[in-house]
Amino acid sequence: MTRFSVARSGTVIAVGSRPDHPERTALVEGLGALLFWDVLSPEAHPAAEIHDLALASAWLWELYGPNAAASILNGAISVDTEASSPGLDSLRALAHLHWASAWWPSSYWAGVPALPAGILRAEIAWRTAAVEHLLEDEHAVERALAQANLVALGLLTTDADLGTEARALAEVLDDLAEDHGLELRREPAVRPEGWALAAGGGETSGLTLASGTSPLDWALVPQGLVDASADAAWSVTQTGTLTLTVSVPAAPEPPPLALTARIAGADIPLRFDPPSSAFTGEIEAPQGFMMLPAAERTLVVFAPDFAVPAAPDPDAAERQAAVVTFALERLTAPDASLTERAARA
Repeated sequence: MTRFSVARSGTVIAVGSRPDHPERTALVEGLGALLFWDVLSPEAHPAAEIHDLALASAWLWELYGPNAAASILNGAISVDTEASSPGLDSLRALAHLHWASAWWPSSYWAGVPALPAGILRAEIAWRTAAVEHLLEDEHAVERALAQANLVALGLLTTDADLGTEARALAEVLDDLAEDHGLELRREPAVRPEGWALAAGGGETSGLTLASGTSPLDWALVPQGLVDASADAAWSVTQTGTLTLTVSVPAAPEPPPLALTARIAGADIPLRFDPPSSAFTGEIEAPQGFMMLPAAERTLVVFAPDFAVPAAPDPDAAERQAAVVTFALERLTAPDASLTERAARA
């Protein structure tokens, strides 16, 4: 049982409160409401922001139990949820998969493997179909199936431990696709070759005059692009001119996207350098760079068109470390998803 406060502001009813930080938030867009789980919390029930009570009233009982749903509908200021309910486990599992898609902290340094994207999308499609009647998007299943690709599941079917489950999931998805008049993809994923421009990726000779590191802010880069536990590093070397070089360790199997590093008001384009498994770049050091105080030589790494850098968060590294620990625990959790178990294998 979970006790939630209930607050009302205009047409919005808040059951509990959403997690404070996005990297800990697992989200599902339910019919008439947004549902939020904190992945680091043991609580099974989500907080909710109900924006259309008429729509949400049709299924609140499936999530919180009949008594709690009635209390919400009748103006209560707090509710006690049922210990279990018909839609709870399936909704929470779907939310966790969406969280993994957005925030899973792949890291060589921390030993967190990348999740197999094909299996993750297959599980999302299966879980979406299980709660289709509770979702805001009436085409959610079709969209999820369109993202699925059975190649990854096919490769897993020969696994001694996971093969049976992989075959069963493939059969379920085939049936779902047939029911929705779709044909699932079965082609190998194409990985672009030669996309790395390796700007600044070679060995830098010369005298190193200054260097530093900064933690990465996950909110500024897409999931699976940079190593979630590594720091970004910069250095200034004397090679005829002052050269400012930046290196950011990549995540396992990074997608073909570019990054930008910003330091002392200067932007440095970064490209993936396969030999070093890092995003690298260099420019001529801005005038006066060596005279700047340390506080003004903070390095921020971001993906253009994905997020805009803001003031550095001094607590980000500690919060992100907790999520990395959570991901490592998920790999051996009794309720680990097929995707997580495949990554561990």
